[in-house]
Amino acid sequence: MTLPSSTQVLIVGAGPNGLACAITLLTLGIKPIVVDDRSERPYGAKGCLIHARTLEVLKTVGISDSLKHIGIQSKGIIFYGKANPLFNVDIAALSSLTEFPYILLTPQSEAELIFEKFLVDRGVEVIKNTKVIGFGENPAEGLHVSFEDGSSIIASYVVGADGARSTVRSLAGISFKDPFTNLMYDENPSSASFMLFTLADVFLNLDPSIHIPRETISWHLNGRIMFCPLELPEKLRHNCKETTSFWRIAIAIPPGSRTIPPRHPDQAYLQNEINERNPWKEPIHLDYLYTAATYRVRSAVAEIFFKTVGNGKVLLVGDSAHVHSPSGGQGMNLGICDAVALGRAIAEHIESGNDAVLSDYSSKRKATAIQVIQATKHMTAIINISNGWRRGIANILMYVASWLTPIRRKVAQRLAGLTYRD
Repeated sequence: MTLPSSTQVLIVGAGPNGLACAITLLTLGIKPIVVDDRSERPYGAKGCLIHARTLEVLKTVGISDSLKHIGIQSKGIIFYGKANPLFNVDIAALSSLTEFPYILLTPQSEAELIFEKFLVDRGVEVIKNTKVIGFGENPAEGLHVSFEDGSSIIASYVVGADGARSTVRSLAGISFKDPFTNLMYDENPSSASFMLFTLADVFLNLDPSIHIPRETISWHLNGRIMFCPLELPEKLRHNCKETTSFWRIAIAIPPGSRTIPPRHPDQAYLQNEINERNPWKEPIHLDYLYTAATYRVRSAVAEIFFKTVGNGKVLLVGDSAHVHSPSGGQGMNLGICDAVALGRAIAEHIESGNDAVLSDYSSKRKATAIQVIQATKHMTAIINISNGWRRGIANILMYVASWLTPIRRKVAQRLAGLTYRD
């Protein structure tokens, strides 16, 4: 597809956030242009949890029904010490508060395929291999956006949905730093000073004596390892044996660890980590590694999510606007909710021309992002507690808290995103 010379709305980035913004605009009668610098959609070990609030928001743009029939509808997350349950974040118990009392477990790439099909069926295609490299003022209304291949477009609104290292955010001159420490995202202390998470999608062969429930996510705090069940994608069925099942695992490596995991760990490395962290006596065999990546845990939020640049409006969503720990699987959810809110704000601004609409989007979504960053910092701190007497006390406190219904319910509502309703 060839770029037109101009568009009302240009969305840069075709991840779940850019696509959700495009869907929202389309349902409001605005046809955006969506570009992405990739040639194809990577699978990768990215987000795999879609929470209740996100499904509520997606229902308003007509796509939740397509999503809820894929993946696994998980009852919640159970935190364990070793193999002993400590605290059950029971999302299923929220049925009186939401029509989606579960966590939908599906790889981000599967959700993206559904989003993109929704757009293609309605005449909007992602223009791939199109990398933004510059902004220039246009004499008329709009912002002149240039691309690496020499092409360009004039857009009234440019949506940065291009990730944590956002070119759009950088070109707009918007700072990006941790709201609590003021550490800039691009500052680069040694990896040993960060908590690291290795995420991997794997086939596991479990001994019959080992029971890892597939109706919930299991976080084993003493071993700092998580098991999240996933539905097997069609293209991987030939890799699956009768005795294996498909999982997302997360392995947390605290700051100051003597060894730093590889950026893309291999099967031997992951098997060794599972052996060391396995809370059961019997072994867990990793039969096949599909994908794995290690991420540094950093938090940052954009100074503003909306800025006038030249004669155009630059707006940020998702990782372009905020990043944080993967604990609790909040990233994709926060970004999608940004995207739907932004689509509505752009439509309202086109109608009214009142910049207060976009400023309101910026302030409200930034406030929510800071709340989520704070919550994920707390969750990461719990995971980060070292084994020994500190872990023992923390586990006892979690177990005691599990008997207090108001605490259990509040934690479940926050994880589900229900506390962030407008």
